[in-house]
Amino acid sequence: MPLAPRQKGAAFLYMEPNKRFFHTINLKCAVALATLGFKMNKPPVTRLVRTDGKESTEFWFEGENDKGQDASQVYRQMTKEGDELEEKDPENPLCYIRAALANRDVLVDIIRNTPRLIEVEHNGKRIAISENASDKTKQEMTRFLK
Repeated sequence: MPLAPRQKGAAFLYMEPNKRFFHTINLKCAVALATLGFKMNKPPVTRLVRTDGKESTEFWFEGENDKGQDASQVYRQMTKEGDELEEKDPENPLCYIRAALANRDVLVDIIRNTPRLIEVEHNGKRIAISENASDKTKQEMTRFLK
């Protein structure tokens, strides 16, 4: 069925009467919509491989949840209106969702920037050595395995 011209994060009416859909490529917005009880469409996502080889994933939801919340408004509050929402209504559930997702980003960054420990086993003994350890440190540590 024909759609209106594509706009990032825009809600569209299909030709079916009273059936409104919302789509977004913003994963955090999709998480918020799912958390707030917006029903996903079938299929819930479309995946596109563009001519330049880049991929994108579009999430599809009903435009309104059972509580009457508008998906477009949630999108705006998760993105450009988020700081304003936190000032006006800090107890709004979207503020908590935004904080949780921001905290997740911080923790993922910490994980990615923390050197791994490499487990070494010899003669039934084990030791963990930082993957960034110098060769001298690695040799000194492995003496505990003898």
